[in-house]
Order: sequence, then C-alpha cells, then structure tokens
Amino acid sequence: MSYTPPPPGSTEIGKPTPPNVAKQDVHIRDLPPEVRRSFLLSMVFFPAVVGGGVCGILFLGWWFLREPKKSAQYALELREGMAAGGNRRSRWKVAREVAENKDRPEVLNPDVLAALLEIVQKPELDEDVDVWSPSDMLRSADERRTSVRVWAAYLSGFVGGRLNDPDGRAAETLVQALNEPRGKDAETNTRMRLYTAQGLALLKDLNTAEALIQRLQHDPDVGVRAACAYALGAVGWYHFTSGAAPNAPALKLEQIRAALREAYQKDHGQYVTWNTAIALARLKDDTGRQALEHMLVDDNPETQQEARKALDLLDGVAPVKKSN
Repeated sequence: MSYTPPPPGSTEIGKPTPPNVAKQDVHIRDLPPEVRRSFLLSMVFFPAVVGGGVCGILFLGWWFLREPKKSAQYALELREGMAAGGNRRSRWKVAREVAENKDRPEVLNPDVLAALLEIVQKPELDEDVDVWSPSDMLRSADERRTSVRVWAAYLSGFVGGRLNDPDGRAAETLVQALNEPRGKDAETNTRMRLYTAQGLALLKDLNTAEALIQRLQHDPDVGVRAACAYALGAVGWYHFTSGAAPNAPALKLEQIRAALREAYQKDHGQYVTWNTAIALARLKDDTGRQALEHMLVDDNPETQQEARKALDLLDGVAPVKKSN
C-alpha cells in the first residue's frame, strides 16, 4: 500500500506515534526519502560501522599481542599429550597442530624431533586411532584408522630430514620401528611399517638402506615392500645423483641397485614393480624401462606422470620449470 503522511501536528519528532493516529503497513521503498535515509542511518549503517570498528579493534589487539608458539611449547605439549593418562582429544589436537605447522622453524627443531621420536617408541599408543581429516570420514572404518605413532613416524622422517638428523637418533628409532615385532593389531602394525618407510624416504639417511632392503625382500605386505622400494630410490637419488651428498660410497649404491633389480624381477606385486622401476630410473638404471612404458598407458593420470618423469630421467630430459 502507498504511504499517506499523518495529519500535520498529530505526531512529534522523536516521540512514538500517538494511539489515535492510524498505523500504516508499508514497504520501506514507499516511505519518503528523508524517512528512508533516517531509518538506514540509524538501523543499518551506524550499527554496522560500530560493530565493524569493535571487531577491527579486537582483531588488531589479537594480532599485535599474540605470541607465536615456541619450539619448547610444541615439544612440551607433545610429551604431555602422549604421556600415560593424557587426554585423548588434546593428544590429537596437538598432533594436528604440529602437522599443520610442520614447515615452521618452531616445529623444525631438535627438541620437537626428540618428542616425536619418543612417541614412535611407545607401542602402547598403537591402540589410539582416530580419523585424521574431514575427507577421511568418507572412507570405511578400516581405511581411515590412523595411529598416533603412524603420524609420528612419518613426521619424524620429515623433521629429521630437514634437520639432517643431527645425532642420528631419528634413523636409529625409525629403523627399530620398521623392524619391531608384530603387535596385537596386525593392520595397525602393517600401517606403522608402511609409514615408517615413507618417513625414511624423507629422512634420506644412507645408514637406513640395509633395513629398507631387508623389508623390501622379506616383508609380507605388498604395500610395505612398495614403500621400501620408493624409499630406497629417494635415499639413493639424494646421495648419488642429486649432488647433495657427493662423498657417498659407491658400494652402497650398487647394493641398493642390486636389491631393486632383484625385487623388480622377482616380486610380482604391481606397486612393487612400479616403485622399483621408478627408483631404478632415479639411480640411472633402465632395468625397469618396460614397466615405466606400461605405466604411461595406465588409466590413472598420476601414474602416467610419475612414469614420464622417470623416463625423462633415464633419457636425460631436463624437467620443465613451472612459470610463476
């Protein structure tokens, strides 16, 4: 309905409409411009400005007064969270926070690495499993079981590799985890060996090659054997072909190559064949070229990409640099 102004003198500015003046149910666009302007200023813009200003002040206060968490705090929270009787929810909260900040200097610290290795050395924590990320909720219960030790083994390799494992403790601890006796939960134990092998791939310590070779040759799980093949390729590439460690002994390289060739020829697990072929290519050995060529026609684009990269290494093709 259209707006009809009240009779002159029947209302007063700033006071409620008297009972004897008829109320009107109209849309705001039907009101006079000066009424609309007053309403928007008093009921919309002014509260928005005040609220935005308050939020801005609070944010600036938090930004300038907050203190980034130090390495000692990360290490302490890891130890307290994993201690006997520690709160399970806090334990996983700390684990996620460390994982999300793994590239920060506060996490890439020897004290944090020591706390992670202490977790790896606690088999009793294998019983503590949880969903790692929201996407894991879409998987089956068996697929998404993640032990806190599994997480610590992988991250220990990452942090230890970035720190060059100053005292060699990361290599020693992860090798022990790779070879530890079977636990009550065979699935968790297998997952532990698999992610430990992946952690060793990130650690890139030449002294772990023999343990990885033994697992490649004798582990009953095809996934663990494939992870060990990948790790051997990563260790060998880092020490022998990347130029990062030019004084590595050539005999160790030949031991790694021989183990990878044997696995390629004798192990019929598909992922073992693929990973040994890629690892050999990284070590300038074309024994697995046929498998790499078969991978080029696989339905999975990621498999095709890995095969192409490995063949390029064999053929001496320089990688294409991505433009910014």
